[in-house]
Amino acid sequence: MLDQHASLCESFRWQVPANFNIGQECCHRWTSSSADARRIALLTENVCGERGVWTYERLGATANQLSNGLLKMGVKRGDRVAVIMSQRAEAVIAHIAIYSIGAVVLPISTQLAPKAMEYRLRDAEARVALIDAQGANNLLPILQRCHKLTQLVGIDVPDERVLPWRSLLIRQSDTFKPVQTAANDPALLLYTSGATGPARGVLLSHSTLMGNLSGFVASQNWFPANAEAFWTPIDWSRASGLFCGVLPALYFGVPLIGVCEPLGLDQVPALIERYRVSHALLPASILKQWAAHLPRASVTQLATLKHLASCEETLSASVVAWCEHVLGTIPNEIFSQTELACAVGDSNQKWPKRVGSLGRCFPGHRVVVLREDGTPATPGEVGELAIFRHDPFDHPDPVTPLLYWRNEAASLEFTTTGWWRTGDLVQQDSDGYFWFAGRRSRLASKPKAVG
Repeated sequence: MLDQHASLCESFRWQVPANFNIGQECCHRWTSSSADARRIALLTENVCGERGVWTYERLGATANQLSNGLLKMGVKRGDRVAVIMSQRAEAVIAHIAIYSIGAVVLPISTQLAPKAMEYRLRDAEARVALIDAQGANNLLPILQRCHKLTQLVGIDVPDERVLPWRSLLIRQSDTFKPVQTAANDPALLLYTSGATGPARGVLLSHSTLMGNLSGFVASQNWFPANAEAFWTPIDWSRASGLFCGVLPALYFGVPLIGVCEPLGLDQVPALIERYRVSHALLPASILKQWAAHLPRASVTQLATLKHLASCEETLSASVVAWCEHVLGTIPNEIFSQTELACAVGDSNQKWPKRVGSLGRCFPGHRVVVLREDGTPATPGEVGELAIFRHDPFDHPDPVTPLLYWRNEAASLEFTTTGWWRTGDLVQQDSDGYFWFAGRRSRLASKPKAVG
């Protein structure tokens, strides 16, 4: 195939407007015309099999009610509002409403342990939380220790401390004018997993969505071409689930599928067939299970799935070959972190895939391997993967985080040098492909060259 990576990177330019708001771009702009307002934004189903259809008009009107309700609760611009919900329409509505009033979304997984949930809520100083029954299970037991969290709005949470979602919305107007936000105003506060040290809050701007679009489009083989519906089972509280799935799908006006309960391996093909899912982001574990155990009868249900991205771990040659021969598509792998959701990965229709690698830098980013002293490493030398705050043409890269929340020391290097270090050790070959070598905290402080 023709390797187009160099030409794509050379021709790419960011066009970030001075004012940009995720809520506006992912919902409200679609309601400006009657034809677009009737487009399906979201299709949902729960464990009982109940299904919901949300047009942009319905989504926007409900988000407007919530925006008005949050303002009456005293939420101000820049306040952190926790969203602790499963894959449901109200989670999307919460995001749109919070962005639209200029507040900051604090997404927290419903599966997070109570102690970890408490740490995030206290560190972020969240005063309001929007929850469902799954989120309440781990939140309510630690509520008394989250002293600043004084207002809860819940769905199907029978607790006197929780204001019912419907009770709040029914009193509110469905008309609201989103506030104007600058592209670099804060929009999300995401926390790292804490697997290699204390969890750190990463503050991201509204423009972070735009910064991840080039990687999303490339990893989904030039999305939204031929797109019918998009689905990911990855938690919507994670950077990959949001920036490689939920928000881009809404931004491009392609129906998003939301399922409240985790699906079993045998249930996924039926879901894809039922909603005619054409594009998906799947964790590598699902593809590995499919390659090993998926019955032949289930393969026929995957006929609509034409484009596939994968994350969380690299795929083996055998799994990639299975996807190509059985599914008829080569999975594009994405290197994803809380700080950088979609800056490095594959786009097999535009440049060759190298199995086992992290892929190449997506257009619009300046990603390199740095030595301990901050100088660029040579090909084959192990160093730390880092992204610069400006792209190769010295324009600001909208994907880079604003700072580490309440952690001046961790943010200092980025603000002074312009390099955001990922903490992952890699080597880069002569063709620009990155290869994982470990975590910075697990290897020697001065990485050695690899032959």
